[in-house]
Amino acid sequence: MTVVDVLLRWVWIRRRTSAQDIEDFRNGQPFQVVGFTKSIGGAAVASIGRGKEIVRLRQGYLRLAVGDAPVWTDRRGGRSVALRPPFRLEPTGEKMPMAPKFERYELATADGTYDVAVPKKDGALVRFVFGAARG
Repeated sequence: MTVVDVLLRWVWIRRRTSAQDIEDFRNGQPFQVVGFTKSIGGAAVASIGRGKEIVRLRQGYLRLAVGDAPVWTDRRGGRSVALRPPFRLEPTGEKMPMAPKFERYELATADGTYDVAVPKKDGALVRFVFGAARG
């Protein structure tokens, strides 16, 4: 979504559809989709006390552009990973705690299998991109 799209959506003037996003992507428009992951680019571990640690969920962006490999970049800029085909994207059906408007996927790439969560409204675009980029 562009800044103008966001502003128009906030004032209830215009709302983008998945079909519009897919058509714009096909026509060469790059997209940046916000998301969450625990595993792309390596796990970030947080201490929870008494020697226990958990893998922390990190916010970032998937950059999707025709002809370029999809790239995951952490929001804080610490990690950036180009994802290499072949791809397999499967919904997990798991809920995102504290983020009900997101859906989780298992993303298999040439380098491994990762978890990723994206907004439900961007799910069709993400599924299209990873489906179209299989080979």
